[in-house]
Amino acid sequence: MSSVEVCHKCGVPLSISAEFKWESNGVIGVAGASYDRNVLYESRVIDNLLAGIEKLIGLPIQHIAIESRRREVRRYIERAQGEIGRIFRREGGPAGAEEWAIAREMILTVLDIGGSFGYGKSALGEGWDTAGEFPWRVNTIIKPYSLPFRIGEILGANEALEGRDMAAEFEEVGEECYKVTCRPKERPPGLKGRLKRRRYEFKPGDLAFERCEICGIPAAVSHYNWDLEEGTIEDPDNGWRMALYPPATLEAVLLDLEAELGESIPDLVVEAQRQYVKSRVGGVNWRQGGETFGQLVALRGLGILTNFEVDERHLSLSIENSCLQPMMVGMGQALFELALQKERSTYEWSLAEDGDLKILIAG
Repeated sequence: MSSVEVCHKCGVPLSISAEFKWESNGVIGVAGASYDRNVLYESRVIDNLLAGIEKLIGLPIQHIAIESRRREVRRYIERAQGEIGRIFRREGGPAGAEEWAIAREMILTVLDIGGSFGYGKSALGEGWDTAGEFPWRVNTIIKPYSLPFRIGEILGANEALEGRDMAAEFEEVGEECYKVTCRPKERPPGLKGRLKRRRYEFKPGDLAFERCEICGIPAAVSHYNWDLEEGTIEDPDNGWRMALYPPATLEAVLLDLEAELGESIPDLVVEAQRQYVKSRVGGVNWRQGGETFGQLVALRGLGILTNFEVDERHLSLSIENSCLQPMMVGMGQALFELALQKERSTYEWSLAEDGDLKILIAG
C-alpha cells in the first residue's frame, strides 16, 4: 500500500501540492526553485518521440535520455536529503538495525513520491530481505512512464545517496516490468560537459484557476485519476496516461542531438509528434469537454496562450513562457489536420529570446 497522503477534499496527493505550484503565467513551478518548471503531459509521448527520432536518424539515443534525467534527479535529491546521505556513504553502509530501517524507509519514500508523479510502480530489491550488500542498488520498476527516464531516476537517486558516479543495467523480467541494477562506475567522458540545463525566465500572467480550498491545486487537476498503487495518472476523458516531469530533461536531449547531428532535429521532432498525436487523438474532441485550448495549455504547464486564430486555411498560435516548442508545433499541426480532415499541412514557427512561441499552420 502506498504511504503517500492525499488531500481529503480533492484526492490529489499532498506531495503534488507541496512540490508544484500552478502559477498564473501558465507555468507549473517547483517549490524552492524559481527557474525550474514541470509539465503535466501525456507520458507515452516521451518514449515514442525518442523511438521516432532513433528510427529517423538511425542511431540509438536512449543513453542520452538516461543521462539527462540522471543529472536532474541527482541534483534534486542532493538538495533535499540533508544529512541522511551520510549513512549510505559510510564505508560498509548503514550501521545497526536503526540505520538500516532509516535507509529502507528513505528508499521507499523516494519510490512512493515517484509513483505520485505518475512514474509507475516500484519495488525494493530482494537484497533488503536477504541482508544483501548495497540492497538499494537493485530495484524493480513496473509500467514506467518512460523507461529511459525511470532508469535515469533510479540511477540519479543512487548516485545522490552514495555520493559517487554509477552506471545502470536493466533487464525485462515481466510485462512492462524491469529490474534495474546500479553499480559504481566513472562517468563516460563523452557525456561530460554536454546536456546543458536550460534556465527559464518567466513573464507574469493573469490566469485564474478554480482551486481546491484545502491544498490549493487547480480543481481541474483532480479530474485525473490518480492510482497510487500503480503509480499512474490517467485522463478519464480519453484514457491517456499522464505524468509530471521537467521539460528541461527532454529539451536537453533534443538540444544535444541538434548540436551533434544538425538543425534537422527540430523538424524531425515536429514530424514525430505530429504522427503520434494523430494516431492517438483520432476522432476525439481535442477541446476536452468544453475546456478552451488555452486553459488546457496552462493546466499542463505549457505556457499561457496569448493568441489563437483559426479558420479553414490556417491556425495561428502565440504562447508566452513556452516549453517543448517543437512538440507544441507538431501537436498544433496534428490538431489542425484532424479538425479540418486534412492529410497534410505546412508550418512555420519562431521562438523569441523571452520564450514567446509563435506558430503558423497552413493547409
